[in-house]
Amino acid sequence: ISRAGAKIAEALHFLRLHHPALPETTHWLELGASPGGMTAELLERGYRVTAVDRAPMDPRISSHPRLSCYAENAAAFFPPRGERYDALLCDMNGPARESFAIVAAKLPYLESGALIIFTLKTHKTGSLDEWLELRRHVQRDATAAGLRSIAHTHLTYNRHEFTLIWRKG
Repeated sequence: ISRAGAKIAEALHFLRLHHPALPETTHWLELGASPGGMTAELLERGYRVTAVDRAPMDPRISSHPRLSCYAENAAAFFPPRGERYDALLCDMNGPARESFAIVAAKLPYLESGALIIFTLKTHKTGSLDEWLELRRHVQRDATAAGLRSIAHTHLTYNRHEFTLIWRKG
């Protein structure tokens, strides 16, 4: 569907260096899901996915039985009453700190110990120092939100972005 599927596949492979594999019963909340490349990869692994994006999902997966799609802005999304998630994936375009603020607003809907995979978009940074400063700010925001850093890396499939992985305390 898109090269983004390769990004999450690589991120989950990298994660195995730091964390046990997630069980097939894992329910993911995916913010910035369209067109569905990462979603398709998660579904292929047997996970359940709640996908949120203003843009439409690819019709090849939009009616998958383990997929719930919400065509709305991630900031405005609130899950159905009582719904909880075991993991969150954020690959939203836009300023990194704004994207993280949306992630932080969804933390109450994550189970304790939930995994968060966050794509840190760096297309607005011009130098390594600017990127490091951006990562420091986002990491500080994550720590203040009660997240514990598991790992961060630049994946082969990341272009102008890095992957940060946290666990909810």
